[in-house]
Amino acid sequence: MKTPPRIDIVMDSSITALGMLQADSLAAEPPLPMLASRRVAVLAGDGLDDVQLDAVRRALEAGGAQVQVVSNRAGPLQGKSGGQVRVDHHWLDMPSVMFDAVYVPGGVGSVASLQDDSDAVHFMREAYEHGKAVAATGQGVDLLRGLGILLPSHVDDMSASGIVTDLHHAAMERVAEQFVAAIVKDRHWRRIEDTDGATMPSTWCFNQGSVGFGPI
Repeated sequence: MKTPPRIDIVMDSSITALGMLQADSLAAEPPLPMLASRRVAVLAGDGLDDVQLDAVRRALEAGGAQVQVVSNRAGPLQGKSGGQVRVDHHWLDMPSVMFDAVYVPGGVGSVASLQDDSDAVHFMREAYEHGKAVAATGQGVDLLRGLGILLPSHVDDMSASGIVTDLHHAAMERVAEQFVAAIVKDRHWRRIEDTDGATMPSTWCFNQGSVGFGPI
């Protein structure tokens, strides 16, 4: 029996390089979740601290997030510094299920109006119970306290609970940075476990949205 002829295959260097790139791509870690396209509601009324809002808004929009002010009227709202803040939505028309996170800026008048409005309270409580990232600064923290929301006792607890406040970091840039980190982690179910040890209610509906599987 004759030995079959030997065939020499010349490998193009570009093909070899392409194969190596594909292998590296498959072995690489999946990309980190992005802030882009996430929708963040700013829950506020007249007298909000617009300086705090501007600091948080800049950090969020720099990463591509959509920041929208939600209030009890078409607005504009009067800011604490004397300027005006445009209102994007009434909270009855755009409930919390339409957003990925909620931020409550300070301002005595603003927070007082939220505390006295059952629709605003429902908006905040619903976002919290659905595991969404929540941030509050200044008097905005009082709204969370009034709802019985368990605030992080240490700065390290923020990443686990998804609740970010300025209790541990007065610098707004640092607060904004932690809020961004909480948002890109999607939902924060540990906060429910820490509160009452209960599992997620079976009555909650599930969907697959921009932030993956989880209650809306």
